[in-house]
Amino acid sequence: MAEAHGTGDKSTLLQKKQALLNELRQSTDILKAIADPVRQDILMMFMIAKRLNVSQIVEQSPMSRPTISHHLKILKQAGIVDSRKEATEVHYWLTSENSVVTQLKRIIQAVEEIENDPAKPLDKGQH
Repeated sequence: MAEAHGTGDKSTLLQKKQALLNELRQSTDILKAIADPVRQDILMMFMIAKRLNVSQIVEQSPMSRPTISHHLKILKQAGIVDSRKEATEVHYWLTSENSVVTQLKRIIQAVEEIENDPAKPLDKGQH
């Protein structure tokens, strides 16, 4: 028998909400890193070029070299970009494992599971 909206298993819904919260908390560094407009601009540069060094990024940005380096450090700490020093330049690229994309997909999936859960009330007034 199909359950009506708002009458499903509340414990399952609570488990799904906890799973979403866990995914969000595991993704805090990623979400903070991609929230900044300067870092978004840097990420867009990687949509055109596979690898860039700081000088190449600075050429395409109004920001200073130290500022760009700071933002690249944050992106690297979040696991969004990786780097390797070659001669006198450090080259950066988007991480190949796509762990960031996978993490963001898990957040979306967790949200969709909650949205489609039959135990979710139709409106805020239902408990």
